[in-house]
Amino acid sequence: MQPRQQLLDIWRAQVAYCLRPVTEEDGRHHKYWHWGGRNESDAVGDAQQLLCLLYPAQELPELNYADPDATSDAVLDALGGLGDAVEIPSLVMRIIKDYMVKHSDEEGVPNYSGGSNMHRLDRSREASAAQRDVDVTEGFALAIPLCLSALSFLMDFSATVDRIGRLDLIKERDDTEAMVRRRLVGALTGLLRSFAVSAFDADDDAGRRLIELINVDGQPVKRIIRRFREQTSGIIATLKDITVGSGGTAGVEAPTKLFEIGWSWSIVEKAPEIDIVADRAAQRPGRAQDAPYLYFTVVAIEAITTLFSPRVLRRNLLSDEEQQLVQSLQLRLDITRRYWATIASFGGGSKWPLEDVPWRTTDGLEYDYYSLLVCAVASERFGASRGGDDDLVRLGEVLVELANRGRITRRALTGDRSLQMHFPGVPSELTGIEKLDGPPMVWHMVDYAPLLLKRLIHAASLLNTIDARAELLDVADQVWSHLERRRIRSGPAAKLWDQPGQVYEEIEATFTDPSWHFTIRIVESMVLAARFAGSEPARSRELESLAEQLLVEAEHVYDQELLRGSGTAGPSLAQEIQAVGTTIRHAKDIVDERPGTAFALGIRALIDLDRLIAAGRDAETGE
Repeated sequence: MQPRQQLLDIWRAQVAYCLRPVTEEDGRHHKYWHWGGRNESDAVGDAQQLLCLLYPAQELPELNYADPDATSDAVLDALGGLGDAVEIPSLVMRIIKDYMVKHSDEEGVPNYSGGSNMHRLDRSREASAAQRDVDVTEGFALAIPLCLSALSFLMDFSATVDRIGRLDLIKERDDTEAMVRRRLVGALTGLLRSFAVSAFDADDDAGRRLIELINVDGQPVKRIIRRFREQTSGIIATLKDITVGSGGTAGVEAPTKLFEIGWSWSIVEKAPEIDIVADRAAQRPGRAQDAPYLYFTVVAIEAITTLFSPRVLRRNLLSDEEQQLVQSLQLRLDITRRYWATIASFGGGSKWPLEDVPWRTTDGLEYDYYSLLVCAVASERFGASRGGDDDLVRLGEVLVELANRGRITRRALTGDRSLQMHFPGVPSELTGIEKLDGPPMVWHMVDYAPLLLKRLIHAASLLNTIDARAELLDVADQVWSHLERRRIRSGPAAKLWDQPGQVYEEIEATFTDPSWHFTIRIVESMVLAARFAGSEPARSRELESLAEQLLVEAEHVYDQELLRGSGTAGPSLAQEIQAVGTTIRHAKDIVDERPGTAFALGIRALIDLDRLIAAGRDAETGE
């Protein structure tokens, strides 16, 4: 994939698309940053657009451009349209500030709307302004990595700003940071108020569908209910500790109740305000159904996870107020992962509900995309807390099947329903938005292919089993080849995404502008791939054991040579013997981390020893 090079290419294409020339009345020329793409400018799409520029630089130190003295030539070349090493961070700071101002009201209160991502079910009715302006969970979620990346960037750029000493630049930096922090607090608050717990009886429609989903081995319904309550008892107990924002127990204590937890599409109806937050202006009334949506649950979880990244913790980016909110979000993050991992592998038998593709939701929908979302929620839990590779191997097999069923590694059939996941996307009705004096609306999810790539790389990074890891990486390569074919080939958005008709002939729509929703998913995948490429290789326990045995033999033969006096022989022979000893010691030091390398070094040591022994015998016999 060459992820770092791909990120540089995306930057080059983004600058070419977004930086537009303008001529003023006096004839002077300058450039401005163009917001929007395939969709009109809104807080969600513009955040995705800005994250494409900010996120890789903060996650991969070699791509950082905040310090002019440390910016690499490759980065300067990719971002050359923004200026030189000093001009690039200055302009990026102004772009961040422009976003913060653009998506705040006259009082400076940030909004998190995704208006152009919402589509009317009744095309004869116009959406109301209130519907287009409503805050959405994806807006809150995107604001977290956006604000963290912006704060990290501003922290790195501050040394240059202070060194230059320009008062206007210092003020601009301080004003920008204040706006970023206000948006971050609003986003954390919004995620706390959009958390949902939906309880229902076993004989309700939702209850029957959940039981049908998890009852893969045909057990009596009462037994399934009892097992569900037993396996979620710890989650139910933890729900009692949720006292800030929405959520709580919501009636799940009754012994016959079933439930789901996660994030709704916006602030849930009747969500209480959060008293510990001094800024109440952004705590708008809730409109959403108090029930979790898988898509918005995934984007919320991935956003919250960034709050605990080593970079954030190491740099102490969060204020005391923000830390308090993050602690409450962490509680929700943990139990949500536990819940969906429990449901995905319910019963722990020979077949999991997750393996019965496609996933079926409690509101009666079934798509392969939902199976992919459940993989996204459950994978971290499988890798960290469930005991390792057995569960991850099974999850990986589901991902491989989803690549086939999504017609990425297999050709599409005529009239294939799977193509809908690529365009126009999987629809999700935003229940409750119709109360804002407008028609019912849906959110289209079109990121199946890049999300699958991201999940494959992530699952591979968690695996220790070499064969299973290699299989997932092979499929990831195939998914990337598919995505490369979907790049826009010409025009102002060349080298950006997405043009699905280039892969699927039945999709007739063509686009001249980029989808930032799709492109940011590619960027996230490339960042993950770059980090994975820089990590330690997978360790084979069998190879480690073999390397250790081989080194025992090499060390024993080496000791024998020392006893024979080879170490005190002529200078040339003594030097060679010492080199062999150094090789063996180095191999022993790395055998736990790189058993393959240790094995190779051990073989080299044995070959060298055998040659020295043979040379010594020849010398003794005078041959």
